[in-house]
Amino acid sequence: MTNLMSERRYELKLVAPEVELSRVRSWVRLHPAGFRTAYPPRQVNSIYLDTPGFRNLDDNLAGMPDRQKMRFRWYGVVSDTVKNPVLEIKSREGNVGFKQQQKLQHELDLTTSWAHIFSAVKTAVSPAFLPLLNQHSRPAILNSYQREYFVTHDGLIRLTLDYDQRVFDQRMTLKPNRNRPVPLTKEVVIELKASPEQTERMVAIMGYFPLLRSRNSKYVKGMLSGLR
Repeated sequence: MTNLMSERRYELKLVAPEVELSRVRSWVRLHPAGFRTAYPPRQVNSIYLDTPGFRNLDDNLAGMPDRQKMRFRWYGVVSDTVKNPVLEIKSREGNVGFKQQQKLQHELDLTTSWAHIFSAVKTAVSPAFLPLLNQHSRPAILNSYQREYFVTHDGLIRLTLDYDQRVFDQRMTLKPNRNRPVPLTKEVVIELKASPEQTERMVAIMGYFPLLRSRNSKYVKGMLSGLR
């Protein structure tokens, strides 16, 4: 098991209709910041966990500047077994975020019950994660999307494009729901990430995109779509 703390990052987001994906890619390629591909595209998957009363959702909707989210994250297709899952606690203070991560040594069996999954994970996590895992005992959504990675010529600012988001509501299921997605408005999310020291430069870079800044949260979007 590995317990990792990420560096603090300033994060800014823009949102466009997914039908504009080709145009958004052109904006990135032609941007004066000189973005280049940083990593091959891949599918990102997250199972978000919340408290029984969905406090994390409420905090986000209320615009609380300091908030947390807990999730299992992995990459690739969503199959019966999740290999190399990571348990993450993502904390945010205003526009600055950081993550605590623990790599789980065992696989997640998505064919079994949530009770069995939680029981197995609790035996594997470090004591530092256990109190928050006990609080976040409510599976909320399974979220999947495609991500493309870019970085400025000097490597200091990262840009990602997220699209083709699919959400599967987990609130009323005894075991993971992977077959019944909720309807979503198709969007492409542009996100800039860098150290807080790069804030002014990030804002200038974002000014070249003819879009308005957004508080877009995939978790909140997925949860609210499931309530329709």
